[in-house]
Amino acid sequence: MSYGNRKPHFVLVPLFAQGHMIPMIDLARLLALQGVAVSVVTTPRNTARFKAMIDRANAAGLLIRFIEFQFPCTEVGLSEGCENVDLLPSGDLAKTFIAGLSMLREPLLLHLRQQCSKPSCIISDACCPWTSEVARELRVPRLVFHGPSCFFLLCTHNVSKHKSGGHLADEFEPFLVPGFPHKLEVVRAQCLKFFELPGWEKLFAEVAEAESMADGFVINSFRELEAAYIDGYQKALGRKVWAIGPVCLSIKETCDKVTRGNTMNVDENYIRNWLDAKETGSVIYVSFGTMVSHSASHLIEIGLGLEASKRPFIWVIKEKEMWPEVASFLSEGFEERTSSRGLILRGWAPQVLILSHPSVGGFMTHCGWNSTLEAVSVGVPMITWPHFFDQFLNERLVVEVLRVGVALKFNMFIRRVADDAEGLITREDVEKAVTELLDGGAEGEERRKRAKELAEKAKKAMNGGSSCEDLTLMIRHALERAGEASDAQEP
Repeated sequence: MSYGNRKPHFVLVPLFAQGHMIPMIDLARLLALQGVAVSVVTTPRNTARFKAMIDRANAAGLLIRFIEFQFPCTEVGLSEGCENVDLLPSGDLAKTFIAGLSMLREPLLLHLRQQCSKPSCIISDACCPWTSEVARELRVPRLVFHGPSCFFLLCTHNVSKHKSGGHLADEFEPFLVPGFPHKLEVVRAQCLKFFELPGWEKLFAEVAEAESMADGFVINSFRELEAAYIDGYQKALGRKVWAIGPVCLSIKETCDKVTRGNTMNVDENYIRNWLDAKETGSVIYVSFGTMVSHSASHLIEIGLGLEASKRPFIWVIKEKEMWPEVASFLSEGFEERTSSRGLILRGWAPQVLILSHPSVGGFMTHCGWNSTLEAVSVGVPMITWPHFFDQFLNERLVVEVLRVGVALKFNMFIRRVADDAEGLITREDVEKAVTELLDGGAEGEERRKRAKELAEKAKKAMNGGSSCEDLTLMIRHALERAGEASDAQEP
């Protein structure tokens, strides 16, 4: 794109959580590829996770830089270094973390005022409503970046707007979502907006107010996947919604796929060689994102189910999940019994690299939207086990609408899977789901075909198609609004 004498400058403000930062960094690359200068607000520990990737982008001529601030850990009562949600010792500290994040408002405003020219646009994570004040004081447009699926966004918007289910004594009593493109029966407990919880009323109101003043909304999806929901959401909001994803497809180089989000404990070549030795479509990849944490009993049931399935598998276990019982289970027979067909990765895993390998035929996932889109982008069917928030509705989209997934254990009657939950899934559930996904007869073949077709549509959307068009329109809209604001300030 041609911008005249002045290169546009977009400032991106993510929520410091990997599920939010990773797509925001991908968005930064997409903008830079369009000739936009991009600054990403971050902190030292978050910078370290993405520095190698951004250094390579800059070496390739892309203009992406970090605006790095010290996170106010001490001021809000957090231990030093708690600069990302996944570094918090307890989920109970989430509200404290959000309060700390909002304290970056003044440093960011001061920094941007000190620059030679003000930014063209601020793109903020929906969970950072304080950026609305920054944009207003600088008189620049602000776009809201939404991480979840538009299926989730439209459903929760309509439920919240119409107060459906508010009269229900039982939050698990099913009801139909009003104004949805098709019949969808939900329970109130699984269709709440983010922060729509007791004790979070103030932040929920701030997010709603900030969204009401936004100049538009950016979502990580593509029209061929969610056209009806994108159109419905745009109509419901009365403002533009641009679908510019799947942003994970902006990552082309293997080294970027490996370092996208963090560093791992295993050499990439070891993983690639392991996968190269397996038959096409034979491996089940098991990973539940950065936030989900399982009890020891659930991890052991997953392991025994994978063993009983007799299928090759890659299983990612987070360091915080290495309970003594789990360590004993792995070392006292399990790893030895499955050594010929199982690979256990402890800590961070290069998910995009793994999913894109031809040997991977299925993905057992928590249905986080990033993971879901990464699977869709490479045509890998899913076994779904949602744990909280948008994941339950993402499962409905994957299993019931797109029909590219198998539910591990479809259960409408739970708000969230707690860390210490017991007995929700069994080894028999895991074995059955793996077998159904990787075999499944004619139905399984149709599922795999649909997944491959969606992957082709995703690639076309990002390669000159609908998502490229929306990205161009979004940049143009932001610059037009910036120009209008500048003209309004002329004496």
